[in-house]
Amino acid sequence: MSPLRLLPSWFAPNSLALPAAALLCLVLVPRAAAQAGDKAGEDQADLPAGLIIPPAPVLSPTEQAATFVLADGLRLELVAAEPLVHDPVAICFDGDGRLWVAEMRAYMPNVDGTGEEEPVGSIATLTDTNGDGRLDQRTVFLDGLVLPRALAIAGDGLLVITPPDLIFCRDTNGDGRADERTLIDTNLGGIASPEHAINGLIYTLDGWYQCANSPVRYRLRNDTWERARTGGGGQWGLSLDDYGRTFFNTNSDPLRADNYPSHYAIRNPNHGRAAGVNVRILHDFTVFPSRITPGVNRGYRPGLLQDFRLVKYTGACAPHYYRGAGLGAGYADTVFVCEPCANLIGQVHIEERADGTLQADRAHPRREFLTSTDERFRPVNLADGPDGGLYIVDMYRGLIQHRLFVTTFLRKQVLARGLDSPTGLGRIWRVVADERQRPLPGPTSEASWHGLVELLAHPNGWWRDTARRTLAEEGGDSRDAWQLLRRMAVAGPTALARIHALWALSAMESIDRPFALAVLDDPHPEVRLAAVRVSEGLFGGLANPVVDKVVQLATESPGRLRHQVMLSLGESGAPAARAGLGALATLDVSHANLRSAVLSGLNGAELTFLTSLLADRAWSEQAPGRDKFLRLLARAVGREGSSTGITALLERIANPASLVPWQRAALVDGLLEARTPGPDGKGNYLFLGSKPLGLSTGLPNGLPTDLPNGLPTVSGERNGDHKLEQLNASLAWPGRAGLDIPPVRALIESERASFENGRRIYDEVCAACHQGSGLGAEALAPPLRHSSWVLGDQDTLVRILRWGLVGPVEVRGQTWDLQMPALDRSDEELAAVLTYIRREWGHGADPISAASVATVTQATDQRDAAFTAEELAALKDED
Repeated sequence: MSPLRLLPSWFAPNSLALPAAALLCLVLVPRAAAQAGDKAGEDQADLPAGLIIPPAPVLSPTEQAATFVLADGLRLELVAAEPLVHDPVAICFDGDGRLWVAEMRAYMPNVDGTGEEEPVGSIATLTDTNGDGRLDQRTVFLDGLVLPRALAIAGDGLLVITPPDLIFCRDTNGDGRADERTLIDTNLGGIASPEHAINGLIYTLDGWYQCANSPVRYRLRNDTWERARTGGGGQWGLSLDDYGRTFFNTNSDPLRADNYPSHYAIRNPNHGRAAGVNVRILHDFTVFPSRITPGVNRGYRPGLLQDFRLVKYTGACAPHYYRGAGLGAGYADTVFVCEPCANLIGQVHIEERADGTLQADRAHPRREFLTSTDERFRPVNLADGPDGGLYIVDMYRGLIQHRLFVTTFLRKQVLARGLDSPTGLGRIWRVVADERQRPLPGPTSEASWHGLVELLAHPNGWWRDTARRTLAEEGGDSRDAWQLLRRMAVAGPTALARIHALWALSAMESIDRPFALAVLDDPHPEVRLAAVRVSEGLFGGLANPVVDKVVQLATESPGRLRHQVMLSLGESGAPAARAGLGALATLDVSHANLRSAVLSGLNGAELTFLTSLLADRAWSEQAPGRDKFLRLLARAVGREGSSTGITALLERIANPASLVPWQRAALVDGLLEARTPGPDGKGNYLFLGSKPLGLSTGLPNGLPTDLPNGLPTVSGERNGDHKLEQLNASLAWPGRAGLDIPPVRALIESERASFENGRRIYDEVCAACHQGSGLGAEALAPPLRHSSWVLGDQDTLVRILRWGLVGPVEVRGQTWDLQMPALDRSDEELAAVLTYIRREWGHGADPISAASVATVTQATDQRDAAFTAEELAALKDED
């Protein structure tokens, strides 16, 4: 099996990349204080002396079961417990019903995390040998691992994220142990900061393994592992609904979602991330534990505890869209959310709005799906089982907060109440309906092609997924499988069966034009949507009946289907697809999601597309959203930075007869929004390679202002002259008089090599949070682009990377109260990363040498904690 292949999109200038410990992600390591998680200026008041905290002894599984309060009509069953399982963090089932468990056995063995990097983690398989529903046999498939954190069945083996690597493991001799390992990817992080690194590995409808906390996905195609970009999202855990929409969260933001697959959203760096992904869909963060929860890391903060009970999510993780059949019909459209800090699992109901976007609400106003009075109950992951039950991964321990974030407040409790030991325990629980009899399904490894195809109509999503994956992996050379899938795709008994059949055929590369035209007429809108996606490879040519068909569907079907057609047409640059996009943009760009959908597929073609719209007489009418759409197109042209493109727009703007006023206003506003600071981080400019010809009349060296009746802005105010003056003043080209832009020294050969090495490291480590564009990500990482921290003092920047930074810190006028781990790399590598971020994105700051990094490191050699902004400022003054 060959090594990883990066798809071409990976090398786009602003591409996202794999994370490890995210570089300037302001999720940093600690400052010089009593504990890593302590923050300057915070008063960590002790718990009241008279507070009676219930003891938290280690309970037997039977004793623990008595502590649970579960929703009515359900029962909780023990599936496995120590010594069969130890410190479980993730599970999955194979086609034979075996449970695979990732065991993070070295995680926080004590409150200081000493010994956490020991290779004692493992992957084990647990088997029910007598059919009683309890797992009773353990086989260690893989051991000697450091903090393994995710796993997934793939082909005849197992994908495992074992930091810092993603590996594919096989048992080739049938003894139950892995004897073949293939390295797929590396430098993924997860050792220095286990709470903030790649995880997930969820098998998606289109046959990729998608990850949380990382903008990346993988697939095996033609015996080669491929990697491609996604929009990322989430912290720990990832889940899909029946139609492939992704759900994730962060510790204090319990449920977010992508309304469509996020790889579409990040195709066009000139536009930026398209609207509709990584959207908060749950706005009620309250929780209702069944015991007091004083052992919350920041429980001293006002408003976090009420009567010493957690009142809102602070450790949300592992959101799980339930697709089983074992809980009953009342649990359709349900997402469960783990909150290990409060010893509970929440329940959320999902609804789809008329426009296809999602919203979520608590299923019950003041109670949870499952709570426990056992403080050591730590639900950290969930899964559907072959039997339709909901499986709960209980890490069962007192201490789950990682050392990078432990506060003095928590440390005192951990030691006083003995919550740091023992470790090495763990339980797996199953929730089913009271009246549910556990079925004994047959293994898919023994199923015929007919049996596998029939399973695509199974009421339990696990069986549909497993059958589809097996067909996709093994059915490509079978004409029988192909014929059976075609029949199911056209005439399957349920919409979900037809959708899964379509995606299995797509994985087998068996979608042709006649078949696509047939399935695009399916009566169910979600099947038609899937048919649009699997037909994306058929959109080529000058004229195309498949393109005509999907445009017709979008014209007739507002909402989710129209949006998807816009996204899918953007996968092709062929004339037919571009014409279809133009027709749909003319039809409707009234909503931000629709405008973004079109723009996301136009990378590098924005000017051509804009020109074609302006040539269309229908666009002289100002329909809803059109001004915003033209503004975004102009902004994209400006952001791309092509002198030719910008000059073409300037010529349009300078010619009053070529545009109606609202169009001209939109183009001006778009170019103004595309301005960037100069190399020193100051000013606002549109950079051109040379003086634009033909624009020398009017203002000196710039645009004419004698436009009839002024130039109305988008808002309708007739103050166009001052907008033109702003635009004129922003134009910058070599030799333009009156510009105060410092010259940028060219990099010498050794500095250029360091810059390119820094680009590679940034893509591997930093882009997950700060993005390939350097623009950062909401609630995750501040922008590096034009940041005074990046362009300023070199020694300060070295200190941030070498030791980390703890918030709050102000970046470009916004306060970020997060933490970032230090980057544990050589002096040369740190210098390379810093040189890269000081010279990329139009920056012109001096490069940083390895010798400079070494000097700062030696001068601060005794430090072992992250800096605060105040400490860095003081050191800068001393320097």
